[in-house]
Amino acid sequence: MCGFNLKVQMEINGKLVQAGHITGSSFQDAVFSYDESYIASPVARAISLSLPLSKKDFDADATKTFFDGLLPEGFTRQCVADSIHSSGSIL
Repeated sequence: MCGFNLKVQMEINGKLVQAGHITGSSFQDAVFSYDESYIASPVARAISLSLPLSKKDFDADATKTFFDGLLPEGFTRQCVADSIHSSGSIL
């Protein structure tokens, strides 16, 4: 089984801060969670209203809905998919 752990970083005051990560065995079951150290930080902010600061993992639907919305549409989306050797349908 091929799993993954993607870092989710935010730029705060000109510095990249690791806010959390996306983990799963496939893109269909990928979940987002905030890092505990980020939640404890005085600069911690939710990355989205749909993903409020929480110690719990967000389910695959909430994760896909938010992060999929960050991706471009159409031709540019296909270029992004091609650059990571993926099909545009799973992004």
